[in-house]
Amino acid sequence: MSNRFAPLSPAVLAIILMLGAVALFSAGHGLVRYASTELHPFQISFLRSFFGLLFVLPLILKGPDYSDLKIKLPKLHLIRGVTSSIATLAWFTAVATMPLGEAVALNFTAPLFATILAAIFLHEVVRAKRWAATLVGFMGVLIVIRPGVETIQLGALLSLGSAMMISVNVLLIRVMAQVDSARAIVTSFNLFLTIFTLIPAIFVWQNPSLSMIAVTFGIGALTTLAHLMLTSSMRIAEASAVIPLDFVRLPISALIGFIWFMEVPDGWTIIGALIIGVSAVYIARNEAMAGKIRKSP
Repeated sequence: MSNRFAPLSPAVLAIILMLGAVALFSAGHGLVRYASTELHPFQISFLRSFFGLLFVLPLILKGPDYSDLKIKLPKLHLIRGVTSSIATLAWFTAVATMPLGEAVALNFTAPLFATILAAIFLHEVVRAKRWAATLVGFMGVLIVIRPGVETIQLGALLSLGSAMMISVNVLLIRVMAQVDSARAIVTSFNLFLTIFTLIPAIFVWQNPSLSMIAVTFGIGALTTLAHLMLTSSMRIAEASAVIPLDFVRLPISALIGFIWFMEVPDGWTIIGALIIGVSAVYIARNEAMAGKIRKSP
């Protein structure tokens, strides 16, 4: 009987946290789509950022010592704030204007862009397998958007643009994390995101109903909790072990799109999405394993 209540192993706990994060992210995407029926995506972006900031304030203010909040690379933090805001505005607009599963599939290209940018700007050595996976991933993009066969949607371009900005953020974090604390990076990110998303939101602002306040509050709560669960999962287990689970976000998002919004992806979209997802997960897992090797003595 005692074995039934034995504590979970670190690996199992990490898997549960990662799957929980994936589910919460997907639910947040669905709420963004729902909120866009009443509010402009720019306003949703700001409200999500504002409520997200409220949720992380206890973590930001935790502890008597705030010396680690000092920022040593202010220009990079500012650039990250701008790129993160662009990514958020583009992503929320994409989710509001195109099928949810398709938007998520195209957003999975962030690791593909990160591979290219790391090779160009950080002079990282990218081996043939990662280049091949990147090429295959972009072939999946072409299958999804089918240029020349169908008109390329603005939402598709915005989802890809958001992915590119996310990849830029990944590179910036790699540099900032070498000299600035995690708390400083989290603090500046949330502050800049709230400020910079407020500016475009002002021009499309309309007083939200109580239900929309609750929905946007939920978006901020779900996505912030998802980020915390994701971070905890990777702290408990090796990133290479849990990153492949992010692939589950694709079918969950597609299912939410079908149940909530009656969106049925066609065969080509499904094939392209699978190709993008598998390529992205392979690259992310490969990078995580390479990082483990670099850290080993």
